[in-house]
Amino acid sequence: MTGQHWIINSEHTLEMFKQHIDECYRKDKYLVMQWKTGKQRSVKQNSSLHLWCEQLADALNEKNLDVKTVMEHKKEIPWTKYAVKDYLFKPVLKTLTDQESSADANKIDYIKVYDILNKYLGEKLGIHIPWPSHESDL
Repeated sequence: MTGQHWIINSEHTLEMFKQHIDECYRKDKYLVMQWKTGKQRSVKQNSSLHLWCEQLADALNEKNLDVKTVMEHKKEIPWTKYAVKDYLFKPVLKTLTDQESSADANKIDYIKVYDILNKYLGEKLGIHIPWPSHESDL
């Protein structure tokens, strides 16, 4: 099975997509399609997420708050950006959106998850890491 990626964000691209689908169906008489709606996270948002996870991991480690201390059911290991993403960001994302992957999140989801985590970490642990938003931060 072969596939293509289309972004439809105007009447023109919608018409081109319809035309393409029609041609594919006439040729093969069989199509399997999958789509997503809403704007997905941008490359800049993804880079910001990874940088924020890394900065938060550093801040947690500086306060000697290992994974076990913050996440009582985990082992005594130092934080990494991957641990922040897997143990903090993704569980909140899953609860809010029922999505397992940050790649499937839309732009608004990132903001909602960050706001929840930032509030929790600030109130409970005294840690606040601003969301990276400038090109120089990335």
